[in-house]
Amino acid sequence: MSGDNLFTPKPAGTVFITSAGTSVSASLNRLGCRQVRIKNLDDTDLAYVNFGDSTVAASAASSMPIGVGETVGITLAEAWTHAAVISTGAIVAFTPGNGL
Repeated sequence: MSGDNLFTPKPAGTVFITSAGTSVSASLNRLGCRQVRIKNLDDTDLAYVNFGDSTVAASAASSMPIGVGETVGITLAEAWTHAAVISTGAIVAFTPGNGL
């Protein structure tokens, strides 16, 4: 039953961002969802993530840290159309869905 799911992903909307020392941003493929699952796929590098419009940037000083291999879920503000990542080499996946 769909009501029993903690999170129903829309994998076709997954966006991957790779950062190697500079802030990199990309448009989120929200597919009508306000929630997103964030996964740091790297096994050695911490990633810092930030959300906003097309001008968003991430920084180690002011962005949300995502630990090595960690998965978190958040509800996006309506105005957040882009994500930004900064790390020394992490790949971060953003998967839209519902039910966090």
